[in-house]
Amino acid sequence: MLSLKYKPWYIKLFNVEYWPSWFFYIPVWIQHTWLAIKTKNLFFFLSTNPAIDGFILSDSKFKTLQLVPEAYRPKMLFVNTTVSDSELFESMKSANINFPIILKPDIGFRGLKVSKIDNIDMLKAALTDLRVDYIIQEYIEAPLEVGIFYYRYPNEIKGHIPSVTVKAFLKITGDGNHSLAELVYQNPRALLQKDILCKKFSKIWNSVIPKGVVLTLEEIGNHNRGTKFINGNDLVDDALLEVFDNLSHSMKEFYFGRFDIKVASIEALKKEGDYKILEVNGVGGEPTHIYDSNTSVFKAWKDLCFTWRVAAKIAAINFEKGIEKPTYRKARAKWDLYASYKTKLYS
Repeated sequence: MLSLKYKPWYIKLFNVEYWPSWFFYIPVWIQHTWLAIKTKNLFFFLSTNPAIDGFILSDSKFKTLQLVPEAYRPKMLFVNTTVSDSELFESMKSANINFPIILKPDIGFRGLKVSKIDNIDMLKAALTDLRVDYIIQEYIEAPLEVGIFYYRYPNEIKGHIPSVTVKAFLKITGDGNHSLAELVYQNPRALLQKDILCKKFSKIWNSVIPKGVVLTLEEIGNHNRGTKFINGNDLVDDALLEVFDNLSHSMKEFYFGRFDIKVASIEALKKEGDYKILEVNGVGGEPTHIYDSNTSVFKAWKDLCFTWRVAAKIAAINFEKGIEKPTYRKARAKWDLYASYKTKLYS
């Protein structure tokens, strides 16, 4: 019988990183009233990054990534749901995109329906469960994935990096005595993913993993898929900041958000051109270091509120420059489109 500390409800209750996402935003919502008064606009956040369309979480991942110079982007395709399998495979061939690939909804949420696909059969199976426009992206073989949150005020040359998150993918190491299932049940982080892992590794679920063999259980770098988020704010220095200052200046009307990046090392990241940006998340992007297991809820609240104050200040500067203030009608239209898309995504 599992001890109490290995019960899923216990793990979630006594580890802040697993608390519901809405809980982290309670003070942000309260603060929003004040920020709306300051900016004289309830939907100011829609103008923080004028180059990005959509509501808070409804921006197109494909379109947003096109803001990034091609040298820093993986090879990728935007695919409409009307495209047939044969047309898709031909497009992949033309774009020189080979397996393995990453399949993801164009507008996603916390890794939902994002998959690493190793072959055509897996791709066909995954597409039967996807009823929205999606992205095919080459899989980047690099040992390190990081989330870099960056912002720059439109009237300033240099920006700031308030958050660096190092992602540790979910892995187990065999001991030669226990099966994969037993090892998963002994690992609190893996235990929360047991239903998915049981299905994914059904062929070896009850097999003993040889001593010293390291098995990567999840290759998608999302917290709710078992990836451990580690606060890497101590990695910020002038060299790292210069990389993102230069990057932001190459991205028209982008001032605020998180870059999810695959790279060989932090030092390699500081050498421009030696990394690939998997995603760019705008105003809906979080400073994901707040999900480090050592971060208190009060620190998370403080950091989230700070980033939203920055978003409001950037929007206010954009308003002064002549960027149109979002109306209720415009915001509602964006929200309705997102709600419709989300319904299809969850169906």
